Amino acid sequence: MISDTSHPSGLTTKERVYSLLNKNPLLTPKDLCQKLRLSYKDHHGYVAHIKSDWKYDPQNEHGSKYSLHAWRGWTEIPISVAPETRAGALSRGWIQSRARNKWLLFKNSTGRLQWFLTGRVNIYVRAPVDPGKVIQLIAQGFTWSGIITDLKVFRAMIQGVHFKGAHYVFPIGLRLPKPVTVDLFGPSNGFIVKISDRTHPTDLEIQVHFPDWGERVEKVLDKFIDRLDLFFGSQERRGSSGRPDPGKYSV
Repeated sequence: MISDTSHPSGLTTKERVYSLLNKNPLLTPKDLCQKLRLSYKDHHGYVAHIKSDWKYDPQNEHGSKYSLHAWRGWTEIPISVAPETRAGALSRGWIQSRARNKWLLFKNSTGRLQWFLTGRVNIYVRAPVDPGKVIQLIAQGFTWSGIITDLKVFRAMIQGVHFKGAHYVFPIGLRLPKPVTVDLFGPSNGFIVKISDRTHPTDLEIQVHFPDWGERVEKVLDKFIDRLDLFFGSQERRGSSGRPDPGKYSV
């Protein structure tokens, strides 16, 4: 066993191994012995033990520390309100797109909004992202501009915000010789991994998005649940009165 004495540089063997591993975590005990000019036959066990300590050192574990980039989501404006509010949007900071579906665009330093004829509003928030910025962007596009003055409508929009996708960036402090992109699970699971790309060369970037097929299933499920609510509500009314209730609901 080698004693962990100080090197002429003033660093102990453990500190020197830690320093080398911080620069290149892929170094093996044999590589470390060569760089430290130690006999691999005599000292490989001790160096391997130091590397194990370094690997599980809490200071080297990133955990869930990340920065959130490019958050995307969507919400809806009631169809009964949308036509009236769209009429004056172009004079209140919105831009008419050239798309066939005639969606409107609102953008500023916080992010941008896409407003469709169906009442759907796509939301794109720039980094750094937090829930307050999402609410702020919707408020800037609709309430601050005076397009929507009914707080009930605005509150419904905020409560109806759905997550669509985001980029999570984890710092690793290492750049691979060649960028790596794993997009195999993108279409099916909405999961893409990028390492050492041009935008984040020393980070691990995970791009996640709620797949379109999942959004369609969610809408169908919501409609199915609404139908069940109407059906069982109708059954309860029939049971209490003894005959069908000619109310406003119908299946």
